[in-house]
Amino acid sequence: MGERGGMPGFVAGLALGALGGATLAMILAPQTGEETRDVLLAKAREAGERARDTAADANDLVERGRTIVADAKTRIDAAVNEGKDAAARQRDTLQHET
Repeated sequence: MGERGGMPGFVAGLALGALGGATLAMILAPQTGEETRDVLLAKAREAGERARDTAADANDLVERGRTIVADAKTRIDAAVNEGKDAAARQRDTLQHET
């Protein structure tokens, strides 16, 4: 038998299970509503900080990638120009020999 949902289905099921478990834990937790709100607020702040850190890391990776691509383009352009110059010199040499 083939896969039904594959990896996306698994990830979606995992996320729904985690959300359901967190919801159930909040409902059954022996805390007051205010304590629960405080816990949720703290968790939301932590998630926001992690998201900002992840975004900063992603931006750093993108910038490094841009630098690598720009350096590679510069080297490729130089190599192409060197090849063109060598081909022109070879053509001139062959024309003078004939």
